[in-house]
Amino acid sequence: MTSQKIKFQAKLLKNPDMDASYIEIPFDVEALFGKKRVLVDVLIDGFSYHGQLVRMKTECHILGVRREIRKSINKTYGDTVNIELKERIK
Repeated sequence: MTSQKIKFQAKLLKNPDMDASYIEIPFDVEALFGKKRVLVDVLIDGFSYHGQLVRMKTECHILGVRREIRKSINKTYGDTVNIELKERIK
């Protein structure tokens, strides 16, 4: 478990099967947090969001980015976003 804020940039990727997007997490989530699923508080280009870092048949952990978030930050598939996240304690 870590209480530090983690900042990085990521590209909004499109789920090929639906109108949904996600970002890939560029670090080893299990090594940093000690678990496979991690609840997080996230800022996506300043938009506050409660999410979860998960693996969904993907090579790395991902974070889903809902349509309403993309609309609010005026971003779409292929755009780069600024991410700031911290583990959320239940």
